[in-house]
Amino acid sequence: MEKSLDNNGYIDFPFPASTNADGSVNPCGFDLTLETDRIDEITAGKHSENMRRLLEEVNLQDGLFMTLACDWQQRDDGVCGFIDVAFRPTVAGFNTEETQSLDQAFEIYLSRQEKQHNMQNGTLINYARAVLDWSWSPLQQRHMRYEKVTLRYYCQQADDAEWCFDHLRHFLVSWYPAYRGQR
Repeated sequence: MEKSLDNNGYIDFPFPASTNADGSVNPCGFDLTLETDRIDEITAGKHSENMRRLLEEVNLQDGLFMTLACDWQQRDDGVCGFIDVAFRPTVAGFNTEETQSLDQAFEIYLSRQEKQHNMQNGTLINYARAVLDWSWSPLQQRHMRYEKVTLRYYCQQADDAEWCFDHLRHFLVSWYPAYRGQR
């Protein structure tokens, strides 16, 4: 996973909302693990059932991860946006190397899904590589410095984005915690 050179200054979490030069607004990021009642403020969750489910299950349950910010946009040629994810600051034992290899673990997860569903090797992995872009950048929250992962997505159909959110949710909530415990 490559370091993101374009983190727009979003390092100190929670992130403030800001207005871009073109008038568009970067939504604020707030800690859903501490402010669970604010989930309805997240516009992206209103556009996508699986994005909402991902936000709920990652943040409102005990787990390894938390989301920091997300976006969902319908364009003429598809659906695009991003999800910022990080290990929760209360999780012990994570490190830079683990954060920066989450994309590789996601590919292991997808390869196992291919085998489980008798799919041709590489089918899901190649699709995910085509629609998801993983990068990392610095993060500071709760007096800790570490990294966040930004997953940018671009899908030609909204249903394809729903597929991505569903797999990312399962990966972050169920699969990766079990995989991490076996390593």
